[in-house]
Amino acid sequence: MSSFYTPQTASTATNIHPSVGQPGQQESERPRLNLTEREKEVLRLVCDGLTNAEIATSLHVSRETVKSELKRIFRKIGVANRTQAAVLLVRQRLV
Repeated sequence: MSSFYTPQTASTATNIHPSVGQPGQQESERPRLNLTEREKEVLRLVCDGLTNAEIATSLHVSRETVKSELKRIFRKIGVANRTQAAVLLVRQRLV
């Protein structure tokens, strides 16, 4: 399955803190996202364009659990929404 968000999409979303995962930064210059494997899995599903309900079904959890996990992840990585989170993952080359 191809990712819903692409590097081209990432370049059009500009509301992420400018120091986070900018194109052209060397790997050693990029901030590390301290995410668990589960958090990365949730974010990959977001990048694939899945809704909270679809993510919940895929992970065998409730929609409320997904919503709570996403809020916690967004706070942790410093973004406001799933689009910014997806852009960040593309920039960090995690998807």
